[in-house]
Amino acid sequence: MGKKENYTHVLLKPEMARMRALSKAIGYDNEDLHRFRIGIQNTWSETAAGHTHLKQVTEAVRAGIWQAGGTPIEFGGYGGCPIALGMNGHRYDTPSRDIMAMDVETCSELHSFDGLVLISSCDKNVPAHLLAAARMNIPTVIVLGGPMGSGRFRFRNVDMSDLDPFSWACETDPASVNYDSVEEMTECLCPGPGACALMGTANTMQCISEALGMSLPGNATTVAGSGSLLRLAKQAGRAIVRLIDEDVKPSDIITPEAMENAIRILHAIGGGTNAVVHLLALSHELGMLDRVNLQLIEKLGMDTPCITPIKPSGPYHLEDLGEAGGIQGVMKRLGEKIHPSPVTVNGKTVGGNIEEARIRNEEIIRPLENPVFSEGLYVLHGNLADSAVVRPTVIAKSMHQVTGPARVFESMESCLDAIRLHKINPGDIIVLRYEGPKGGPGLTDVFKIMGYLVSLNLHESCAVISDGKVSGFAKGPFICQVTPEAAEGGTIALVHEGDAICIDLPARSLELLVSDAELAERRRTWKPNPPRVTKGLLTLYAKSALPATMGAGLPLNLDTAE
Repeated sequence: MGKKENYTHVLLKPEMARMRALSKAIGYDNEDLHRFRIGIQNTWSETAAGHTHLKQVTEAVRAGIWQAGGTPIEFGGYGGCPIALGMNGHRYDTPSRDIMAMDVETCSELHSFDGLVLISSCDKNVPAHLLAAARMNIPTVIVLGGPMGSGRFRFRNVDMSDLDPFSWACETDPASVNYDSVEEMTECLCPGPGACALMGTANTMQCISEALGMSLPGNATTVAGSGSLLRLAKQAGRAIVRLIDEDVKPSDIITPEAMENAIRILHAIGGGTNAVVHLLALSHELGMLDRVNLQLIEKLGMDTPCITPIKPSGPYHLEDLGEAGGIQGVMKRLGEKIHPSPVTVNGKTVGGNIEEARIRNEEIIRPLENPVFSEGLYVLHGNLADSAVVRPTVIAKSMHQVTGPARVFESMESCLDAIRLHKINPGDIIVLRYEGPKGGPGLTDVFKIMGYLVSLNLHESCAVISDGKVSGFAKGPFICQVTPEAAEGGTIALVHEGDAICIDLPARSLELLVSDAELAERRRTWKPNPPRVTKGLLTLYAKSALPATMGAGLPLNLDTAE
């Protein structure tokens, strides 16, 4: 880090007259061209509720940049909340993260920005912006669109998770559904823009961005559409000019210590399992996997209790967490578990920001000795998986230790069909395979499987094991991100219908109760399934995607491209 000497930019070189002329055609004058050129990715679109308010947020960022003496240059993007849930199109969900990161990379390289402000809310946009910031390594602030406020239905606070069991039942048990009531709920569950009001992947990643120091303190829990968010956005516009002037880059902020802080926060807030893949992708991007890896996530989880009862791990919403003290309050509660020295985008250290935090509700940000759950996310091991991830806070205690018969499915669609036709029985253990990074291809989010089970009240008697991933909305015993995946010949590919499987969460164990000799014979005769796709973007993932333990993206550096 070091203060920049002047505001000279490549555009001011004599030989850049052509580009100065084109910039003046847009409306920039000579004064503007002598300032820092700051790219703003405004991911406003009508594709996602989490992004429909970002025009106004972007205008506030622009105002802050102008106030601080920079020149804002806006470019577009889109919100990645998929309509294609449970359909083939949902296999584009994880790849969209990498596409969005490449979009920022490409535009930034083409237009030689001095710095970036990246504005986003939803599941893949926020991790995409973290990846892009790390890859470009020019001064960057991530402005988070914030959570949606909770809705009101028949005199109580509600969110999308309150609708889901009835919505899924329209497909699994239509006779049980009061369609008028379902339609009434659709009118009021989502009162406005923002990331859905519970601790799904979107809000988990917003919290992680703030914990990393890449977003301003308080941003992750400031409700979308509020004046408070616009004020934060304006502050972010001013902050990026200071970061450029002082040459503070993402590599100065996202240090191994900052990554450890983010992992602590993931466990402490009971965050969704998808965040594990995104953190590992970020670590891979930064060249930190030797230190910040799944083993570290597992280790820190054993030493970090979940202390915030935010849905689906409790009754509260993100707006409640914000009022209680937000992510800075959670970090303050974690005390010595948090590294205080990393710098953040507001110019203060993590420790400096935490000093100003206030904890206003002991039930929402609990003392460490009174947690929601004694540990964070679990990583399981055994002969069925070198590693697999599970979220214990959303699993009934009766399902923490179970043994049952395998019900094997080769695709998300065939599994959904079986549940829809009531072919799954209490006690069954669903094994859903060929949905990993290469097998999906793209690491499919198979959340709808859990939704179907909840709609039939099977989520407290059936478990799901998959090499795919599962949304932060899900409740029930889902074990995901199994490695090695089926397409790579992992043991999950060798499971037969009816095999006994033992799940033991306290022991972190996932065992297929089949002899080593039998497994060796099955492995000898195993053949991978033919590719699910033969054209388009997903063929890249089918051919070369990295495993979930490395972030499940494409190998975009020479170390992993070979």
